[in-house]
Amino acid sequence: MSKEPVEVIHQGWDAWLQGDLPRLFGLCDADIVWDTSHFRDWPESAYHGTAGVERFLNEWLAVWDDYEMQLDDVFAAPDGRVVSLIHHRGKGQTSGLGLDMEMAQIATVCDGKITRLDNYDDRAQALEAVGHAE
Repeated sequence: MSKEPVEVIHQGWDAWLQGDLPRLFGLCDADIVWDTSHFRDWPESAYHGTAGVERFLNEWLAVWDDYEMQLDDVFAAPDGRVVSLIHHRGKGQTSGLGLDMEMAQIATVCDGKITRLDNYDDRAQALEAVGHAE
């Protein structure tokens, strides 16, 4: 029996917050797509497969000092996907510039595996994409 999508996403966030990337990737389909096309000025629009997602996450973590992530909410969207509302904080290792970013991530879960993660730098835009009114 497949796990409920919200449960899968909660397990993924637990793995991320504990720094357990192997456990996180165990929840992902091998052909996962990590879409960043809804982030303004992001250099790549998507990362493919667990190797691509791992590259993105390692590059992301490598640039921040004092990095922390707060999970504000996780809920099922009307269209069956799962929305996570997230807040990132940190300081650039080289620049010293601060990071204080609210964002949203929309996850598609099929047969208990995460197949797609759409990342939005605008929470309202993400909520609109899943048919959820703020």
